[in-house]
Amino acid sequence: MQAKEKFSVLLVDDDPTAIRILSHILSDYAPLRFATSGQVALKLARESVPDLVMLDVEMPEFSGFETCKAFKSDPSLASVPIVFITSHESPQLETVGLQLGAADFIGKPPHAPLVLARVRTYHQLKMLSDTVRSAVTMDFLTGTSTRRQMEKTLAQEWLRAQRSRAPLSLLLADIDDFTAFNTDLGDEAGDACLHSVADALRSVAQRSTDLLARHGGGKFALLLPETDGQAATTIAQRALQAIDDLRIRGAGSAGNAHRVTLSVGGAVHESSSLANGFPSDLIAAAEHAVRNAKSAGGHRAQFVDLATYAKH
Repeated sequence: MQAKEKFSVLLVDDDPTAIRILSHILSDYAPLRFATSGQVALKLARESVPDLVMLDVEMPEFSGFETCKAFKSDPSLASVPIVFITSHESPQLETVGLQLGAADFIGKPPHAPLVLARVRTYHQLKMLSDTVRSAVTMDFLTGTSTRRQMEKTLAQEWLRAQRSRAPLSLLLADIDDFTAFNTDLGDEAGDACLHSVADALRSVAQRSTDLLARHGGGKFALLLPETDGQAATTIAQRALQAIDDLRIRGAGSAGNAHRVTLSVGGAVHESSSLANGFPSDLIAAAEHAVRNAKSAGGHRAQFVDLATYAKH
């Protein structure tokens, strides 16, 4: 039975017969790769991290235990579950394996129903883990990143910008009168509006390094690595136009009842602007800029000089 979700398995055994048996059991369930030594297994895993490793305990030169230890000491591979396969079952052997970080043991010769049951279990655990991870990193309503994920990425990009002396820009885009929109038209219309605005903002920042996040309420953040003030201004203007083009009917109490509009606030970190600042300074400056845009009537973009703002 083929797995519905992508789930890859790396089989590691110096015995071709054992690999052939396991591949026969699993070939219709999951994508498989093979290695006949621990060193090759590590190379393959680093090239493309598997979802599960099935590892022979007894291999020459680099044993299964040594291979497991190498996996667990590599940060990129440490979370991959390892199931040992052995013909010498004993409490002492299992204790050593579990202490090294192994998840399970299967005896040789492998019994097909047991192998499939184990693999399905780890597949289900992966799907559960992915769901939990998505809940932390993705806003399910809009498909954008969460504020928490944006702040984590901002911290990483800030350090990278400090090292490379490359510019880093942040735009905050706030839907004008969104509270009134929800009150007049209801939560369902509000959710549809958020989804449409997110799609429009996604269309104006399409580089793989750009990050769109839900910042809270009707506000979104656009994190733009290696983007200077001029480029950020262009993206902000495109964002305003993209929302204009949506022609979403606004709240009756708003000044522009025929359409939803956006206020954008931006801040740029350049190599000379803030040598010893913090990522939170960029957020605070963009928050200040978006308030200025709203105070000026909304439906516009305003930028704050980060170096000047940090002195206040």
